Amino acid sequence: MDNNLNVRFVALEEIPKPVFKEQKGKPYIKYGTDNAYNKYLMFLFKSSPKNQAIIEGKADYVFGKGWPLERMNEDDPNRVILEKVNTSGESANDVTQKVALDFEIANFAFLQVIWSKDRTAIAEIYHIDFNKVRTNEQGTEFYVSDEWVKENADGTWKANANAGYDTYPAYDPSNPRGTQVLYLKKYTPGMAAYPLPGYIAADNWIEVDVEIAAYHHSNVKGGFFANKIINLNNGIPETPQQEEIEKRFKKKLTGVRSQKFILAFNKNAESATSIEDLGVAESDKIFDLLNKTAGQEIFTAHRVTSPMLFGIRVEGQLGGRTELIDASELFQNTYVNNRQQEIERMFNWIFPKMGVTVPLTLQRTEIITSRFSEATQTQNMSREEIREKMGLPSEEKKGSMQEVINALKALPDSVVNKVLDAMSKDELRALAALTPAVSMSTIHFSTQEEEEAAAVFSRFGVDRAKFRLLLRREARFRNDSEEVAHFAAADDELTNKQVVALDLLNKDPLITPDDLASALNVTLEEIGGILSYLEEAELIKTVKRKDKSGNTVLERKPVQEALRLLKEIRPLTRSIQVMYSYEGPEDDRNRPFCAKMLELDRLYSRADIEAISTKLGYSVWARRGGWYTDPKTGAPRPYCRHTWVSNVVVKNV
Repeated sequence: MDNNLNVRFVALEEIPKPVFKEQKGKPYIKYGTDNAYNKYLMFLFKSSPKNQAIIEGKADYVFGKGWPLERMNEDDPNRVILEKVNTSGESANDVTQKVALDFEIANFAFLQVIWSKDRTAIAEIYHIDFNKVRTNEQGTEFYVSDEWVKENADGTWKANANAGYDTYPAYDPSNPRGTQVLYLKKYTPGMAAYPLPGYIAADNWIEVDVEIAAYHHSNVKGGFFANKIINLNNGIPETPQQEEIEKRFKKKLTGVRSQKFILAFNKNAESATSIEDLGVAESDKIFDLLNKTAGQEIFTAHRVTSPMLFGIRVEGQLGGRTELIDASELFQNTYVNNRQQEIERMFNWIFPKMGVTVPLTLQRTEIITSRFSEATQTQNMSREEIREKMGLPSEEKKGSMQEVINALKALPDSVVNKVLDAMSKDELRALAALTPAVSMSTIHFSTQEEEEAAAVFSRFGVDRAKFRLLLRREARFRNDSEEVAHFAAADDELTNKQVVALDLLNKDPLITPDDLASALNVTLEEIGGILSYLEEAELIKTVKRKDKSGNTVLERKPVQEALRLLKEIRPLTRSIQVMYSYEGPEDDRNRPFCAKMLELDRLYSRADIEAISTKLGYSVWARRGGWYTDPKTGAPRPYCRHTWVSNVVVKNV
């Protein structure tokens, strides 16, 4: 063995995983060996373009469209509470967005919960930056500080062993007092105080991604590699002379963006400097391969099904519409749903203490949407939306009939029929100089008729107490004919949402797309695509007919093959149903019909409502309790103070 060999082996450094342990004399568990592991995570987040794009994208998908505040009426107490959850003016959505980002960076997040002075309710909630919080081993106390590390002017930092901090107890609704901290964390085996991020297995590769960028940046700034060697073979001059000769060569041979060269002073030609090729010319290929490998490892650690979901183009990936739809569904089901449920559980634990009376779910982000024909869009648009699209005045703020006639004349013949279909019966009669038709909702009913109607209702429906409420809102149609606008007209296996929709249609063939959207927590546009698929796959049969009141009703019934599939699949959400209830004030001013309906306190399916309408001979959507005179204004209304409410419920076990 040659002992004169001077060879050094360089090994890549293994990044140690953090150790979370107590610091002597301190009540908290250190977050990493130097109590600053959060600085490392933020370095990975801010320095790697791929890692940052994925983390921010995942946080966006988990937050989705936020809490469904826009689905609530503006004066709904729940909406009022959630639109301002602290004195800084933040909404529940503002706070939740911050929580979602922390959850993706560190796998944990914190909420500051402030109780009211009388300790009966939560007065405010705030998000706390995960960088500022440390906890004890039991998670019963939390220590909040801006001083865990000391920042230097040059951007460097060091851990601060003597940081000052504020101490807060863990959130405990059984012991409401002052300010408490609610800790959301994902379980990591062997990590009691703090979990590890889900992507931590790729921390080496994330650093590689950072270093590749730094390496190329350094080369660009430094003029890349030396590409010339100049040998001076007439002896080696003194150092000052060498520097002068180098200065002259630079002035003569290089420009503003100079190329690098090597200047060698040799005794003679025989002792000239030699250069060994280190493969610099092939380095671009090496770094390209390394970049691709790092990217793939980072995507894998983040459980990314398709980088294109995060705006990252991958060579050789076509990114077709079907591929993206499949990728988005897979990512939603394998990652996003679970993360959303974690955050929902956190907030639904505190929302009731703030006065929120219904459990809430985060709305899903629709990554890919289906394309719909003009006919399908028209079917799903309300009368007001169609009139607006056609340039007609709102029904609530109509122009004169002559203005309507002039507007119709200005339209192409191909769309006039659609406009006429969107106009009310009274508007069409007015165009023909006829008096308005008498509406069923303007007829006065006798006490006997009201009691008879209530008796019919008593033979239908089920006791409300047998169901648990998931979501409620006022029914958005006033009569049976308006209900038609809620139905849509058109990839291979049934998705979970298609199965649930099929199951709900099996329970109630007259359920509207609007209520299907509420039950599945999706948009009307997506429901249209689901119904279209079920029709094209011949799993449902649509029947368009007139009810006894002359209104058009669409009934979608699952066929025998669909029922067989449902029996095999057994969807977990089979117990979800959409039922209707009669709601409103309960006092001595109620009509006999309204008083009886409130006393019954029942839930009715859409099929129940139609059966009742058939027996009574008029639409119960429109009639409600008959005429009502507003005591404040003295103005009569063709309907009473009560209304129909759509409820998404699940049957109690």
